[in-house]
Amino acid sequence: MYTLAADRLRVPAQSSGWRPNRTAAILFLAGLVIGCYQAFLPGFGFGRGNEMVSIARNLAATGTYGNPFPPAVTGPTAVVPPLYPVFLAVLIKLFGLSPLFVLVAELANVLVNALIAALMPRLSQVFYEDTRPGIIAGVLWLFSMRLLPQWDVSYTVLGLVLFLLVSAATIERTNRVRVWAGLAGLIAGLLTLANPATGLVSLPWILFLVWSRRVPFPYALRYGSVLVVVIALCNLPWVIRNYTIWHEPVLRTNFGMTIYSSNSDCAQSSLFRNMANGCYQSTHPVLSEKESQLLKDLGELKYDRKRTADTFAWIRSHPNRFGQLTVARAIEFWFPDGLTGTLYAFWLSTILFVPGLIVMARRREPVTAFVLFVSLVYPLMYYIVVSCDRYRYPILWASQLPAGYGAAILIERVRRGRIQRGVRTGQAISTPCA
Repeated sequence: MYTLAADRLRVPAQSSGWRPNRTAAILFLAGLVIGCYQAFLPGFGFGRGNEMVSIARNLAATGTYGNPFPPAVTGPTAVVPPLYPVFLAVLIKLFGLSPLFVLVAELANVLVNALIAALMPRLSQVFYEDTRPGIIAGVLWLFSMRLLPQWDVSYTVLGLVLFLLVSAATIERTNRVRVWAGLAGLIAGLLTLANPATGLVSLPWILFLVWSRRVPFPYALRYGSVLVVVIALCNLPWVIRNYTIWHEPVLRTNFGMTIYSSNSDCAQSSLFRNMANGCYQSTHPVLSEKESQLLKDLGELKYDRKRTADTFAWIRSHPNRFGQLTVARAIEFWFPDGLTGTLYAFWLSTILFVPGLIVMARRREPVTAFVLFVSLVYPLMYYIVVSCDRYRYPILWASQLPAGYGAAILIERVRRGRIQRGVRTGQAISTPCA
């Protein structure tokens, strides 16, 4: 169903020199080398301003999932999803707040990023029935990877890749449907406990698989039903916990503080610029004592609603400025700014993504619809808050695989052109000697 090109640009693996297992191993080892280099750079580690780490410390010390903005004691929280803070809390319990904890967390992050690079060719095989776009995508990932052990982002990306692979491998299996759908649902459920926005990727992917592979409706209904039930069961304890605290079915309570610190008289388009001019420090409870005290006085849910209302009031009174910020953030989502060394890899991934997607559409690759949907819908929530490269990572593969697709076709055309020129040259030389 999936082909690299309508005119069959692919050649057999034996003659092309592509060996998927060996290439994946090379990408994995390269990821380990690059990641270890980053992990041992001076000054790298955990610092203040990371809610997940603060919650993990509190959870390990007191057994309470709360206090995301120390030194303020704001009580139980739902500012961030629970999966990654719980993971960090387990590491703290095992190793204490010591250099060994930091080292283990960093090396685990290195391993996860290396696995992502190594799995790109396999994901490319699912997308295009060809590993070469994934090899190029894996290289792009190596240059864009950045260790973020303070956040869930690398684990979320790996989880998404595994979900895409597992569901693609099991969606058509007619035996043990509950087992395979339950496995895919478990991965998707854990993903929502790490980043609820991943539902904008996982559920459309299942619909795409059902459509593109023409899965019979009764079987698709069974698979999808089991998957959705397992996702719901994974999230049920978190929803119940939050309901007992706030008496409402809450998943997260950070929207108000995020949009408020992103849209105000002092706000700039990116987190980098907001930090530079001091706006973030004065409007977000992570660094503002005034905001953290207000959060404590009102409670998270009321604070979230108040800051949401305050922001929409500001937007109504400053429509032009809000429009300018939104346009700038839409651009910066794809071309982020800041001081990180991975920015140019993001830019290159975006630049190559556009022609790659166009070629996919012209060649009627079925996966084009899914990639286009994810690329258009997922970023919308980030166009109204400060831009940050961390927000792009969960769907970075959706840019790098089409980038690799276009690059692979270009490379193959250049190779074929050289072969054809060589044949014509050989014929021209041999004719006089006949």
